[in-house]
Amino acid sequence: MRRTVIALAVLTAVVAGCAGGPAPEASRPPTPPPSSPSSPSETASAPAPVRSWDGLRGRLEALDADVGMLAARVGADGACTPVADLDPGTPRPMASVFKLYVLGAVAAAADAGELGWDDELTVSGSLRSLPSGELQDLPDGSRVPVSLAAAKMISVSDNTAADLLIDRVGRRSVEEAMTALGHGRPGLNQPFLTTREFFTVGWGAAGLRDDWARAGAAARLRILTALPGGPLRVSGRDIDDPAWESGVDWFGSAADVCAALATLHGSGWSTGTTEVLRSVLGHNRGVTIDRETWPYVAFKGGSAPGEVTAAWYGERVDGERYAFVMQAASPDAAALADRESFFRLGEDAFALFSHSPRGTRHRGGPRR
Repeated sequence: MRRTVIALAVLTAVVAGCAGGPAPEASRPPTPPPSSPSSPSETASAPAPVRSWDGLRGRLEALDADVGMLAARVGADGACTPVADLDPGTPRPMASVFKLYVLGAVAAAADAGELGWDDELTVSGSLRSLPSGELQDLPDGSRVPVSLAAAKMISVSDNTAADLLIDRVGRRSVEEAMTALGHGRPGLNQPFLTTREFFTVGWGAAGLRDDWARAGAAARLRILTALPGGPLRVSGRDIDDPAWESGVDWFGSAADVCAALATLHGSGWSTGTTEVLRSVLGHNRGVTIDRETWPYVAFKGGSAPGEVTAAWYGERVDGERYAFVMQAASPDAAALADRESFFRLGEDAFALFSHSPRGTRHRGGPRR
């Protein structure tokens, strides 16, 4: 109980220090932030809202990209029942949405008594990653509670926080969390990359990306083992072209992400862990969603060159639960440059969810 109280106190301090709404942009590198949440800016001109699920599907299909979507009601059993969808079972690059699985591994370790939310992690040159985030700016030797690292990892998509947590629980534990959170093909992400490895393999030494593309899981692990330690040798300026086609990313379908959100908000956790998870996941709503209708909303987004993913879970005032996940991937980074319009579709989805009859399935057009 003491550890839970301390963890919640730390999370309260994090929330008090961060305004609600989109994740802060101050930590961005000179190029668009690799593998980070992209939330709409207040100054961007917004397209007209869509008024139907067919219209929302049409917006996604108009992109010059491979797209997927799942709008679903989350049942008491944690199942995601489709309201509307668009190729929801095809795995695509997820970018920073992978951090949901890191959070799941941390939560499982906390429930098993293998770590406490108030345990401390140490920032070092061998674990410091690129932005997005804030912890990369701390000096070596800085100590950060697990709860704070988890909060930063989700609310501002802190890459260094993610790597600190992966280092603490172990790569294998995160791979196991993918299965526990309902991922249909967890082998696509073995070995599970840290963000430092993602940047190094994707944009580091010439030939590494090609080697990764040709390698199986065992050979990929050898590649990671041979990577240099110490300060990261890749800068934000290097992250300019898509690497996901070479397999350098984290992969999952819209259905996989919906299952992860449902499980993280499910009843299988201890009371203390449930409280921390809701504090961590519910801080950043991503876009403007009516708080009277939706008192609780969780958001995780991610982007890297040529890919963008956005995922929401919401609890309606009448107790109904819904999730909305959309993905887009293109070999051309410019094809997905308008991330603001992409993320604003989340607002439209929750406006449509607002009118779904309680306890019934709303058909939003033909399923694909």
